[in-house]
Amino acid sequence: MIGKRLRILRKELGKRQSDMAKDLGLNASAISQMESGKIRPSIESLLEMWKIYKLDLHWMLTGEGEMFCESRNQLAIHKHKSWDTLQKMLNKSLEDIAKTKMDLVDSSVIDLRVEGEIAAGNPVESRPYFTDTISIRKGQLKGDPNQFISLRVNGRSMEPSLHHNDVVIISKCSDWKKLSGKICAVRIDGAITLKMMTLDQNTQTVVLLPINEDFDPILVKANEHNDLTLIGNLASLYRKY
Repeated sequence: MIGKRLRILRKELGKRQSDMAKDLGLNASAISQMESGKIRPSIESLLEMWKIYKLDLHWMLTGEGEMFCESRNQLAIHKHKSWDTLQKMLNKSLEDIAKTKMDLVDSSVIDLRVEGEIAAGNPVESRPYFTDTISIRKGQLKGDPNQFISLRVNGRSMEPSLHHNDVVIISKCSDWKKLSGKICAVRIDGAITLKMMTLDQNTQTVVLLPINEDFDPILVKANEHNDLTLIGNLASLYRKY
């Protein structure tokens, strides 16, 4: 059970429930309820444990593998670093897009073709859109427009930050280590999905985290798939109101 493993983690770190709660920005009672199995750790809390303690999310979710992604000596270096929560990071990203200063933005407008769908749920094969386009200011794209791909979101696993039918603009990048901890487009055996991606390099396991807690994390081991490809990370968002 996750609650039992959370207790093991806390004991290994030599922390009281109140200490861990302070690290994660929670009430001490929340840690107690998680350990007893009354409530489940939120996706946000799991990501904070991964960042602060270098917790191996694969171990936390399944009980398999090592407890930590790095050695305890490396863990000590990271232990006291301050990290923003997942929601703060997402809000900041969206605010930066929305508040781009007009005098710093190239006012020319370009049309981008929406090239298919991306699942916000279980990975599904992308269905092409042959006539669907969006118009955005060129300055929203930091770099060559050819290095971006536009996809329409199908599903609700990334709500409330990303909605069904939003168009996400993905910056192409295949560097798993560089993009770990970011919202990414990942292809698994021909089907693609949009999730918060973390990489456990020790076990070569990719953990795909939804924002909507009604959906479960997806664990992907590279050696169990013929095709595991990182398409890129979320660069911008287009939403009709």
